[in-house]
Amino acid sequence: MTGVRLDGVVAGYRGRPVIGPIDTELAPGVHVLLGRNGAGKTTLMRVLAGILPPLAGRVLLGGTDLATHREAKRAIGVLTHRAALSPQLSVRDNLEFWARVQGLDRALHTERIRDAAARFDIEGLLGRRTARLSRGQLQRADLARLTLTDPDVLLLDEPMTGLDPVSAEHTRALVRSWGAHKTVLYSTHSVPEAMTLASHLLVLKGGALHGLPAAGEAEQAASPSAYDLRTSRGGGAWERAELGQGTTIGEHIAGLVAGGVEVTDVRPVSEGRVSVDTVSAGVADITEPGTETVTRTAIETAIHQLLDDSS
Repeated sequence: MTGVRLDGVVAGYRGRPVIGPIDTELAPGVHVLLGRNGAGKTTLMRVLAGILPPLAGRVLLGGTDLATHREAKRAIGVLTHRAALSPQLSVRDNLEFWARVQGLDRALHTERIRDAAARFDIEGLLGRRTARLSRGQLQRADLARLTLTDPDVLLLDEPMTGLDPVSAEHTRALVRSWGAHKTVLYSTHSVPEAMTLASHLLVLKGGALHGLPAAGEAEQAASPSAYDLRTSRGGGAWERAELGQGTTIGEHIAGLVAGGVEVTDVRPVSEGRVSVDTVSAGVADITEPGTETVTRTAIETAIHQLLDDSS
C-alpha cells in the first residue's frame, strides 16, 4: 500500500500561491475533500497528480518525489470534471488508447477493457463515439478508463456527476473497496455524501487543509441496511427503504423500476456515533471532555462552520 506525503507544498499560478503551505500524509483510505468554489480543490488535485509543479515543497509517493521521478505518476489515476476521452473515437478505441498510454501489457488489453466495461455497464456503448454519449454514460466510460490499470492512488474530482442512482451507489461501493488498500482523494460538494464515504474528512479553506473526524473502520466497512429514496410515487419526498438480509440496494431499485416506479435519487442512512481521530486547529472542539465520540450532527456542523466564509 502506498501513501502520499505533502511536504511544505505551496501551489498556485504565475507565481501566486492559491494553497499552502500544506504538510500532511494521505495514507490508504478514502480522504473526502470539501471546500467552497475557488478554495483550491482542483489546484490540490493537479499538484497531487504531478500535472502542476508546486511553487514550493514536495509531493512524495511512497517516498518518491514526483518532480524528479516522473515515471512514478503512472501509479496515480485521475478522474477530472472533463472526461479524458476523445469525442471523435469510440469508447473501445479510447480505452485501447489509454491501455497503451499506461503501459498495460498488450495481451491484457481485451480482458481489461471487457472487465471495465462490464463493471460500469457500458458494454453496449463500446462501439459508440464518446461525442454521442450522455453525461452519465460519459462519466461511466471515464470511470472504466480509470480502472483499466491498478493505480495505487486515485484522485476523483466529483465522480458522481451525471450518474443515475444505481450507478452512483455502485460507484460508492467501489470507492469504499478501493479505500481498503489504496489512497483515494475524493472531491465533492455534498456533505452527506462525504459523511457516508470518508475514512478521513478534509476541508480546504484559506489555502489550508483542515482535518475533521470521520466514521471508524467498522462503520465504513458495514453496508447500510436502510436507504432513503426519491421516487415517482413519492412526489419528490424521501421514502425509507429497509433492506432484508442478502438484498442489495441495486436489487431493491431494480425491483421498483421493474414495477414502473422511477427512482431519481438514493442516499444511505447512517445513524449513531462515530469515533474521533483529530480535529484541526481553528475549529471549535466538538467533543465532550473525557469522551472519544462525537455525533454525526456535530461533525456536519463543524464542516459547515469551516465552509462558511463568515466564520
